[in-house]
Amino acid sequence: MIQRKQTLWLLLSSICSGLTFKFPFYVGTVAPGTQGVEGPELTATDNIYLILLTVAVLGLAVVSIFLFKNRKKQVLLCYLGLLGALGLPVVYYNYSQYFQQGAFALTSLLTVLIIIGFIFAIQGIRRDEKLIRDLNRLR
Repeated sequence: MIQRKQTLWLLLSSICSGLTFKFPFYVGTVAPGTQGVEGPELTATDNIYLILLTVAVLGLAVVSIFLFKNRKKQVLLCYLGLLGALGLPVVYYNYSQYFQQGAFALTSLLTVLIIIGFIFAIQGIRRDEKLIRDLNRLR
């Protein structure tokens, strides 16, 4: 299981998803009277929608790691995780609009690494499927 490349890519996605709970996406000052954003840093713990989406992406990555025997289901879960991971920067950006001034943190690249991890995992799973088909054809 661990020797497969897609497992490592899914592990990267899950680790980066977990790190978004600790490290900020955006740092600045919140406009007075704003609801849904707390404190000077925007992390995954600041809003219920961010928490749910991040936990869903993290869960899909972890579950996909253990579905190495069922590649079709693994690909499906990876596509769902990729879809959720593509939604993460959009939701973060929408909530960063509540800040009066600020800047994107360097750790906002974690959301990009989540997407990259899912893309490369899907490519690895597809390569495995092709290899299995080629081996079955030779038998």
